[in-house]
Amino acid sequence: MQLPNAAYINYQNISDNVSQICAATKKPVMAVVKADAYGHGLIKSSQAALLGGAQWLGVALLSEAMEIRKAGISAPLLAWLTPPGADFEGAIKNDIDLSVSSLQQLQEIYAASLRVGLIARVHLKVDTGMSRSGTLDEFPEIVSELTRLTSTNEIELVGTWSHLACADEPAHPLNAEQIKRFNSALEYMQDENLNPGIRHIANSSAILGLPDATFDLVRCGLLIYGLSPTNVPPKNISLKPAMELRARLLLVKNIPPGATVGYGATVQVTKETKIGIVTFGYADGLPRSTDGTAYFLHNNMPAHIIGRVSMDQCAIDLGINSIAKAGDEVLIFGEKLLVNELAKAAGTISYEIVSGIGSRTPRISLNSASEV
Repeated sequence: MQLPNAAYINYQNISDNVSQICAATKKPVMAVVKADAYGHGLIKSSQAALLGGAQWLGVALLSEAMEIRKAGISAPLLAWLTPPGADFEGAIKNDIDLSVSSLQQLQEIYAASLRVGLIARVHLKVDTGMSRSGTLDEFPEIVSELTRLTSTNEIELVGTWSHLACADEPAHPLNAEQIKRFNSALEYMQDENLNPGIRHIANSSAILGLPDATFDLVRCGLLIYGLSPTNVPPKNISLKPAMELRARLLLVKNIPPGATVGYGATVQVTKETKIGIVTFGYADGLPRSTDGTAYFLHNNMPAHIIGRVSMDQCAIDLGINSIAKAGDEVLIFGEKLLVNELAKAAGTISYEIVSGIGSRTPRISLNSASEV
């Protein structure tokens, strides 16, 4: 049976990418597998990353962490978005590290640890300039409470971390300022007799352009999937995209001069044009904002999107001499056509594209974790 579209995932490439990152940074790697591993499949991507040498896994949601544990993966695991009333007891029972951004959060985690009779493992997140999660004004109080709790072995402070806002722009002055603030926070903790544990602030972009940010551990998201956070390929890491997205031509037809294409009739052709209708639209993850500079590959030849992207389909200009036929595959992105190109044409970033591929698009493994 022919699928209208599919995302083909090469888990060997994830493993190879992680191996290269480990070799290049010479630091322990936390593979970030949140958001279904950026659309690549949570469990298989986690297994592939660990086989490639990652020592940690990182997720946003506690539900993602629990899914990893249910799959039998026992690697160190950090979850960082836990609202008040979250299942802290379940997290502690399943040996999931929890990020702390507020005094209330710390108190809830500690109370849960008392109820289950186990020591909770936490990472203190410091807001150094992102103004997102992470402690700011409560920092001294949290440090005081952690000093008290760790001194009596009632809680374990595994690490202290932060997140860079502009790491994809290495020369941005906020990077140096955030690293300075992070170091100041670490010094304050040490002055208060609190061991900060594993220090981590570097993300994929920082690994490529900010060597001063690597500290004790690096957190890799986009890079492990073979994608660069910038349009400039990394110098010391040869990335292999893990996802190849393909769709099929539903219909091929010639339209006459003067015909309009798509909603709003935003495009009117001036000559006879051969178009292909592709079974992939914005409900599947192709941004409606994608403009006419975006193209797919048909038989390794570029075919530009023409007209507005619809919910379930879009049209491409195949060229009047094309021999394309209904049922042919087109490459939306992959190793031969990087997702960065599509992201640029849509006015967005590659993170949004790969993590936004909808559930109507099946993920097909080109190899299983056991084969990596």
